[in-house]
Amino acid sequence: MMSARKTVKTIGRKLNNKGAFTLAETLVAVLILLMVSSIVAAGIPVAKNACEKVVLTSNAELLLSTTISTLRNELGTAQGVVRVDDTTLTYFNENIGATSKITIGPYEYADLGKTVNTILYQRYAAVGGMSAQSDVVRLISRQASTDDLYPTYDSVTYEDGVITFSNLKVNQPGRQGLAGRPTVSIRVIGYSR
Repeated sequence: MMSARKTVKTIGRKLNNKGAFTLAETLVAVLILLMVSSIVAAGIPVAKNACEKVVLTSNAELLLSTTISTLRNELGTAQGVVRVDDTTLTYFNENIGATSKITIGPYEYADLGKTVNTILYQRYAAVGGMSAQSDVVRLISRQASTDDLYPTYDSVTYEDGVITFSNLKVNQPGRQGLAGRPTVSIRVIGYSR
């Protein structure tokens, strides 16, 4: 305790003295400043990475929520639902008066040079058949998903008026399962046995 008071008195005298700090004192102050600066600088990339991870997880959760809402809106009033295989459903959409299909399939990111398996939506122009098909598009547009995130699922089932998607998740090229739900069930309105 005594040496701290002595040091404070010494610094006080130096400050009141019209003379300057010695070279040793200046070097010690610069050294302390450099040490503090390096500690702060080392923490910036860690904080930046943590922030980016939180933002990516948040964007993935938002895309998952958007995907679930879109699937519910699209399939909630579906008629004539047919499960074609483990990953494909076809149905008649009365709102647009056309047969549609939801499936998992390859989608190419031209600017990234990568192809990913994402949820695709296809609307057929012919009301009664599947022959005159329109373009296949992503269920969730690329503009609606940030950070090149895309939704996918493992399989889909249809039983007693309930469409169930298993392992619905959001991925990023090179990173799997940023957000997900083990099952998402959608009850088709107006289904009767």
